[in-house]
Amino acid sequence: MTVAVTHIFAKKSNHSLTDMAPLRRISDKYESGLTSAIEQVVGEKVDVIAQDIRFLPYGDWSGGLDSLSSLSIFRLLPLRGPLILRFEEAMINSLVELYFGGTLGPPVTRKKDCFREAELQLIARLQGALIQQLGDCFADHGVMKHALLHHETRPLHVTVCKRDEQVMCQSFKISIEPDISWQIDVIYSADAAESAIELIQNKSTEQSEASDPHWQQQWYNGLQNIHLPLRTILAQPVMQLPELFELKPGDIIPIAPRVKPPLFVANHKFAIGTLGEKNGCAAFKIEHIEKGDAR
Repeated sequence: MTVAVTHIFAKKSNHSLTDMAPLRRISDKYESGLTSAIEQVVGEKVDVIAQDIRFLPYGDWSGGLDSLSSLSIFRLLPLRGPLILRFEEAMINSLVELYFGGTLGPPVTRKKDCFREAELQLIARLQGALIQQLGDCFADHGVMKHALLHHETRPLHVTVCKRDEQVMCQSFKISIEPDISWQIDVIYSADAAESAIELIQNKSTEQSEASDPHWQQQWYNGLQNIHLPLRTILAQPVMQLPELFELKPGDIIPIAPRVKPPLFVANHKFAIGTLGEKNGCAAFKIEHIEKGDAR
């Protein structure tokens, strides 16, 4: 008689203290790089202190963020998986003031819940320098190739990690004055964290199967410049051919507006909604989005 034996598949063990030691050395090297980059912007001395490395679900980390943050998603090949570089909104707000000769004080009140053009320029400058320096910290372990994939300002818009995915969070405390400090986070996706440990322990790291990050960046930037026409059909009256031939200026055609008119993107039916008004203008409210190859 054959006896069935339950088999338990192997699971990845938790990262040990020996795993963390080389990662902490990377963090220590990154401190000086952060210090140099920020001091070049603000023009005064800053203190940077690396915090303890944490492993936590991505949803727990993203759920604790403010609604407005600078979130730069990038790749650092040959590491597998994406990384996220996060700046606090308050930090960007203050650094812009210092950059243009202002002084530290209460944050500037925003007219809109988004970054200003000057802040976006500062973010671009900082993120480029800090991503480059992170790659330099791994230079002793191999040739690193970095690429910015895209930038987001809302945690909910970042989809590179699942909510229950265990990510590695490396935080750095940035202080300018004793009572003024901010936090910069570097988030490694599960794949990126695992391959980073393999790389610094001189283990073989598989090349990523993902598309080239530079191509992904160009593809993402290209999407921002694509414009598609939207149209809706309010009514479709039917008329006999003899009636059509008899029409003349001044004639009135009775029209019964559709209760739920369709919305077309190019020539494809995209959604169904209702008509209304917003800010004194006619508006279309989407109630249902078509799925599949709807036309």
